[in-house]
Amino acid sequence: MRVEGNHRKVEYLRGLSHLHQHMRSHGCRYGFIMTEIELVVVRNGGESTPHFGYLEIQTIQLNAHDSPEVNTSFDGSYDEEEVKPPKMTALLALWYLHMLARDDTLPGQVGWKSEIGAPAEGTRRKCLPKDEWIPEPQLAEKREAKRARGWVWPEESVGRKELGKRGDLCV
Repeated sequence: MRVEGNHRKVEYLRGLSHLHQHMRSHGCRYGFIMTEIELVVVRNGGESTPHFGYLEIQTIQLNAHDSPEVNTSFDGSYDEEEVKPPKMTALLALWYLHMLARDDTLPGQVGWKSEIGAPAEGTRRKCLPKDEWIPEPQLAEKREAKRARGWVWPEESVGRKELGKRGDLCV
């Protein structure tokens, strides 16, 4: 959907932003979306407080499968140099996501918990420039964002929607 017209790009981004919102509200670093044709695996940055809106994305086709092609000789031995690494399948990716969600982190990976904090801490202001392929939001999309969450751009101040009934910050 990224390479199609603006309408499809917006649809793609709407699904990712919905996932991003849930990941931030629950303090999760890893997530996924499964469609009819692919699994979209998402990581919310590699730092303890991730950049707002920055998602590392990998897609895996659901029909992908791994068939080990090992050249064996008549005596049952095989040549280790010709063994190919396993191909990433959707089930293998989901298992790996499950392993990343453990409390004990895997070597070379970051933990599942991201430190988002309260809205007053301003972690959504920590953002990177927008990619070139992302279309500019329409006026209706800006109005919808303002109505739903109280702000449009990450640099804006904390809105009333983010505050509680007595002025306390919602966490």
